[in-house]
Amino acid sequence: MTPEEKETLFKSLEQILRALQSSQGGGEYKIVLYSIPIVGIIFGCVLLFFLFFWWYRQRMAIIKAGLYKKEPFDLRLYSFFLGLVLTFVGIALSISFILVLGKSLAMIGGLVPLGAGLGLLCYYKWSPKT
Repeated sequence: MTPEEKETLFKSLEQILRALQSSQGGGEYKIVLYSIPIVGIIFGCVLLFFLFFWWYRQRMAIIKAGLYKKEPFDLRLYSFFLGLVLTFVGIALSISFILVLGKSLAMIGGLVPLGAGLGLLCYYKWSPKT
């Protein structure tokens, strides 16, 4: 780096520093503005923790009472409904991305759920019925 380039770099950094220092006025609202999402995230995490903890305690009490009954899980039916949802979401996203942005890499945002949904529907179609 030449001395002229270095001097130009330092001048531009000083200008940026002065601009940042001059825009510090009125920072009282920024504390509230920045703390709202932080408090929301913390509250949501605490809420989820106690929800899962309550479910755990509830399940342990049911097991201790001898009332626990294993719920059957039908993977075929689950894959069918999840496949339908993902397929239609993928179609909607693909169409909207094509209309708004044309043929671009943004189409991947719609083609990924479309492919996953079609894969789940293929699993439903060709999996053995139990």
